[in-house]
Amino acid sequence: MVELDFEGDIAEHDVSLLTASAIKGVLQPFTEERINAVNARLIASNRGIRLVERRSRSHSSYASLVTIRMQDHEIAGTLLMGEQRVVRIDSFRVDLVPEGRFLVSRHSDQPGVVGRVGSILGEHDVNIASMQVGRDAPRGNAMMILAVDERVSDEVLTRLREVSGMADLRYVELVHSNG
Repeated sequence: MVELDFEGDIAEHDVSLLTASAIKGVLQPFTEERINAVNARLIASNRGIRLVERRSRSHSSYASLVTIRMQDHEIAGTLLMGEQRVVRIDSFRVDLVPEGRFLVSRHSDQPGVVGRVGSILGEHDVNIASMQVGRDAPRGNAMMILAVDERVSDEVLTRLREVSGMADLRYVELVHSNG
C-alpha cells in the first residue's frame, strides 16, 4: 500500500500529477515500463499496489505538505521559496534539497559516530558538502544525512557500516526528473 497525504493549500488543487510522480518514483526502479501521468494508477493497480489518497485543508508548519507512506517509512516534502524540500524522514525533521549524492545513516546517538564517519570519508578523499544530524532523544536513535561531492565506493560503504553504533547506512543518488 502507498499512502499519500496532501495537506494545506495543495489539498484544494488537482494532485493527479503528484500522485503519478509518486507512483513512478516507487515503481520505476523495478520495471522497464514507461510510467507517466496517464498510466501510473493502472500500472500500480496491476502490480497489486493499493493507493490511498487523503486531503486535509488544515496544516501546521507549511502552506502545503505532501507526505508519502510505504510500509514502515514516510517522507514529507514541500516547496520553500519555490524550491523542493524534503522536510521529514520518518520521525526526523530534515531540510534537504532532493538532488545529489547522499549518505543516510541511522545510528545510536553516541559520541564518536559522526567523527568516525567523517574520518573514513576524509581518508578516501570523499568531500562532505553538507551534514544534518537529528535524534529522537539524547543517547537514543539518530539519523545523519551527508551530502557528498563524489560517488562513494562499496569499499568505503563497508567501512562506514562497521562503525560502532551504526544501525543502517545507505548511499542514495537523487536526480531531477521532468518526466
